[in-house]
Amino acid sequence: MTDRRIASTAGRIALGVAAVAVAAVCVTAATTLPLPTLRTVPAGQLVTPDPVDQQRVCAGGLLRLSDAEGQQATTASSVGSASGVRASSTGDDTVDVVAGADGSGSDPAVVTAPVVDGEVPLVAAAQSQAVDSDDLVGFASSPCAEPTSSTWLVGGSTETGRVSLITLVNPTDVNATVDLGITAETGEVQGPGIDGIVIAPRSQRVVPLSGFATGLLSPVVHVQSRGGLVVATLQQSVVRTLDPGGVDVVSGSAGPSTTAVVPGIVVRGSEALEQALSEATTSDLQSVLRVAVPGDESAEVTVDLATDDGTGTTFSTRVEGGRVTDVPVDGLEDGVYTATVSSPVPVVVGARTSTVSEDGAIDLSWASSASALRGDTLVRVPEGPGPRLTLSNPSRDVVTATAVVGDDEREVEVPGGSTVTVEVAQRDVVELRDADGLRAGVSFDGDGAIAAWSVASPLPASTPVTVYP
Repeated sequence: MTDRRIASTAGRIALGVAAVAVAAVCVTAATTLPLPTLRTVPAGQLVTPDPVDQQRVCAGGLLRLSDAEGQQATTASSVGSASGVRASSTGDDTVDVVAGADGSGSDPAVVTAPVVDGEVPLVAAAQSQAVDSDDLVGFASSPCAEPTSSTWLVGGSTETGRVSLITLVNPTDVNATVDLGITAETGEVQGPGIDGIVIAPRSQRVVPLSGFATGLLSPVVHVQSRGGLVVATLQQSVVRTLDPGGVDVVSGSAGPSTTAVVPGIVVRGSEALEQALSEATTSDLQSVLRVAVPGDESAEVTVDLATDDGTGTTFSTRVEGGRVTDVPVDGLEDGVYTATVSSPVPVVVGARTSTVSEDGAIDLSWASSASALRGDTLVRVPEGPGPRLTLSNPSRDVVTATAVVGDDEREVEVPGGSTVTVEVAQRDVVELRDADGLRAGVSFDGDGAIAAWSVASPLPASTPVTVYP
């Protein structure tokens, strides 16, 4: 073999070896190194919505399903008028009256506090009404609430002599369409007309709960709206044989939670109530906690009932999934209680109590569970007997809040697992600061007149959002 052929052969062998080595490196790199990718990041823009004026909606005067002569039994008519109070942090607020149900003079009101220099104001309003008119006798009070798309109403009954009216106010300029989710002691309630209830702009509509089912002992109503936001309440009145047995307005409760706190449960005239309970028609004078389990899972719940001095009781009970349970509460001494319900599954809770006056007049109260306070919160106390503001702390840590009542600034220390009373008077304006996590309620306590409702902080204001094309 010539030297040229030997060199050519050696070159081809070396080139082949090099090619194999390069191929091996490429295969190894392809299996171990990330391959390049083509990625497009959408262009987004951070947008801060303009802050909106704050609104609170008052349900208006008490209603009955008939006129003064007892005619037109399917038409709502007003009975007297509610007394309303309002306040805002800027002092700049207005009141507009919207159309009452069926043309009645119930006068639902919309309180509006405008944004000032980009700052969202605090605003609060509430109403109360004492009535003594044939089948409606008693005292009722409720907060003027912020419009929302979801409200839980824990209270009412459609037994004989018990009238429960769902009142829906649409303060917006567009139609609101409402669906009702009704649950009772037997489970979910179905019926024609339960969904797709239309409320015209700036008007009130009344829906009798008995129109869907009669004989309900323990209803809970979940109101959900589409289109315009609404404010929903439930008015319950009682007549036992021919004797009126009280009236109240049920305001919205906190949504399902594993810890539910009901402040402002008024127990008054317990001895007289014990005597009245001996009659067959007065079983619903008994104090109860109403517990609804929206899911299918049953649970063993723990109930702690206590006043601000620690008097009370603790017990456990079982509640069934998908149903409503009225838990009797016996043997409580007179006072104002807070109920804390702990559950392994989310529940919705309210409390019913009644009172008998010295002359035998009966009134009832539905106290709603309260959401946790957040940020600064304004409270306006309406007219009524023996008002008080209750602050409850379901956590283990001490919360030191500030309550500004008029020109008086008070530091309020609320130990973990306890309740503190803030003394207030009719028509007071109270600003709560540094009260995050606490629950609050306003209650009224007088001879033959009791009522209670929970305090709610403003819903979250407009926050920046990223908008993508």
